[in-house]
Order: sequence, then C-alpha cells, then structure tokens
Amino acid sequence: MKNKVKFGTDGWRATPSTGLSNENIMICAQSFSDYINQKNIKDQKKILIGYDTRKNSKKYAELTYQVLESNNIEAFVTSRPTPTPICSFHIKHSDKIGGIIITASHNSKDWNGFKIRSGDGLSFNEKETKKIEKIVDYYSDNNDKIKYKKITKIKKIDIIESYLEAIRSIIDFDNLEKINKTICVDYMHGSVSGILEKVLPANTRFLRERLDHSFPNMEQPEPILKNLTPLVNDIKDNMISVGIAFDGDGDRLGVVDENGKFQNATDVFAILSNHILKKYKSSESIGTTVTMPTTIEEVAKRNKSKIFRTPVGFKNLAPLLEESKVIFAGEESGGYSIKNHVSDKDGILSALLYLECMAINNCKPSDLLKNIQKEFGVKSYQRVDLKFNEKDRKKILLKLSDLHKNFSTNNSLIEIDKTDGIKFFLTNDEWVLIRESGTEPLLRIYIESNSEEQINRLKNKVLSFLEIEF
Repeated sequence: MKNKVKFGTDGWRATPSTGLSNENIMICAQSFSDYINQKNIKDQKKILIGYDTRKNSKKYAELTYQVLESNNIEAFVTSRPTPTPICSFHIKHSDKIGGIIITASHNSKDWNGFKIRSGDGLSFNEKETKKIEKIVDYYSDNNDKIKYKKITKIKKIDIIESYLEAIRSIIDFDNLEKINKTICVDYMHGSVSGILEKVLPANTRFLRERLDHSFPNMEQPEPILKNLTPLVNDIKDNMISVGIAFDGDGDRLGVVDENGKFQNATDVFAILSNHILKKYKSSESIGTTVTMPTTIEEVAKRNKSKIFRTPVGFKNLAPLLEESKVIFAGEESGGYSIKNHVSDKDGILSALLYLECMAINNCKPSDLLKNIQKEFGVKSYQRVDLKFNEKDRKKILLKLSDLHKNFSTNNSLIEIDKTDGIKFFLTNDEWVLIRESGTEPLLRIYIESNSEEQINRLKNKVLSFLEIEF
C-alpha cells in the first residue's frame, strides 16, 4: 500500500519505509505552490528553500525549487546547509512570503521532512494547515497533475551573514572574550557547523564539525546527555569552561558545564530567563509550557514579571513572542527564543545568550546553576515516557480520567488543569501532569516535588493506579 503524505502544523516528516521519496516531496512542493498562488494572486511571490545535512536534503531542496519555479513562484535555495532558525529569521526580515526547509530536526538519520513557514517565519496555524492538507490529499491521488520542468540553473542565496549581523545587535561579542577558559562547541554533524567560528573567541574548540548525514555514534542528533559523550570527554580532558551543542537543524541547545555535567533544559531556561530580565531591566512576561517546573514562577516573581503557560509545542509559544506578550519563551525540550528576533526556537542565539550570561557574571556554568538554586530554591523534577500496548489504550484513558479520585482520597488534590493533558496540583507544592502522545501509544508523565524520593513515590502511585508496569 502506498504511503500517503500526512501534513501537520510544521509540515511532513517520514522515513523511506513510511513514504519519504522524490514523488512525495514533489506532492508537498506542488501543494505548497497551489496554496501560495491561491493566497497571493497579484503579489510578488518569493519563497526561501533551506535544507539541513541529512541524506538527500540538498536534492530534495532542488527538486522543490524546480516545482515552485514551474508554478511561477520565484524560489531561492540556501547556498549551504542552513539551520532552521536562520531560515526563519531570513523569511521574517526579507521580502520572502514564506519558506520551506528540508529537515527532520532532531529525528534519527533515516528521517527527513518538508517543513513549512509563513511570511513571518512561523509555523502555520491550524486553519491554514488544513487548507494545505486538502491540497496534499488531492495530489496524493493525482500526482500526474504536478507541474515540473527540469531547471539546471538554481538561484542560490547566502543568508548567514545577515543573521549574524542582526545577532550582533543582541549579543556583545566583545564580552565573550572575558570567558577565562576555552569554549567547546559540539556541532553533532548538523547544519550549524562552520557558523560560530565567525563570532566566537579564536581559541574555541569545535567537535563533530564535519557534515555527515549518518550522524555516527548517536541515535539521533539531539543535544541530550546520551549523545554528548565526545563533548563531555573533551571538557574533562582539556579544562574547558563550557560545552554547547546543537541538534541537526540548530533549533535546540544543549549545555554541559565545566565538570562535564549536563545541565537540563529546564535549568538552562531558568538561567536564561533570569539573565534576560536582568539584562533588559525588564518586568515583561516569560512564556513557557505547562510541563516546565515552577522555578520559573519564582524567577518571574523576583523580577516583577509574570508567566504565560501554553500547551506543549513551540507553535503555541511563538504567537506570544510575535505579539510581544512575552520577552522570552522556552520549552523543556531545549528550544528558546527572544522577542524582536524570530518567533521560532533558536539554538544559536540561545547558546550565545548563555555564554553572555557567563561572561557578564564572571561565572562558571555550575555556579550559574547554583546561583539560581540558591536564589529561587531547589525542586526535583522528572519526566517519564511510558509506552503501552495499543490494545490497552481505552482502559488506560478510562483509568486516567479517574486518577483525580485517587489523589482526592488523601486530601492532597488542590486543583486540576486541562490545558494539555491532565495536570494535578497537589499539597506540598507538588504536581503531576500526564499527557497522551498524539502519534504513538505513549504516556508522558511529568512530576515535580521537593525530593527524588517523593517523586518516585508519586510516580509509583500513578503507575500502580493505572495498572502499568514500568
């Protein structure tokens, strides 16, 4: 059976076994072309096409270019593999009315995708996505209607220098020279490779800078601890001040301190939020999702700021940045961004903000975290990803709907929030959030408490009630 293209908010991702092919890339390109032509009848139509370091990404980008040009849309392909946030920034701050990025972000090597962006450099909203989905469905059954002519001369564009120039208005790069010891950057073979050499101190070390679509020795190019062994070892062996790492398309940041210890994205978010509020002497609000620990509320309170919480996904935070309702936004997967820049998560800017925070405070990364914990308290936090058998889905969801009764019997339940999944606020400043994955039989369980022991108690209580073995 032929694998049909299933479009979502950010576009489409697949592997060769689930439909990744020239034909389906062309279906996506033709559908996006129709959408652009229907929406912009008289306007000048210019579209940016970017791509990452994955296998066939450049080929798919050029194939997309040929379909767009065949539909009378002027297209430009980035001159090299380019991070998603740089593409989003260029679209927002240029004459482009939209964009396409061939990437699967942090997915494993077999994946690739067709990510779409609006003229603001944002993910499309649900209403517009549904319009594109209908067109995709049509061409999935009528691919002979796709317009395509072979074009050998492809217009290329370098968008990196203009991005870095804009970053200079946010980051004082002279400050970074104050960092006492060497910085180490782990590119993880992704599309950020070769970019930070242009702005970081001359003695900065770079790891895994070779572009490699196989992403060797890692499950997927995601900057999490299990994928950062080369960075951790280099820090320990060479007295490095800090390590920073990026996912495949540069929209996520990972930080390793001077001792080789990985800093969780939730801690990095608290450090960056506090830094930005102090840097701009601002009391503007901070945006985050319902899954982020409550330390951020304490950071906001101390800076006379407030917190906006949204469902999971940066697409829900982006409008807050775009409408200047928040000065900074971030999610627990390691994606952050600042207003008046681009309302899309940006690992590069986030890394530079972290380095700036180190330089201004003359602090080691471990001290930055200790200072946050000393000023705002220490809480324990854990996420559990729990797979279950598909045949048990109804039973588990039914049990989940009754979980509040279990908490109520102990008089520990204070409030329930259903912004995304079910979040139970309990006594002693504890909470438990359970969300169902929309794509696979998986529950994500988030717990915050005052100790690891208490977290494990709550975790076991939930799992026992749901009758799931873990």
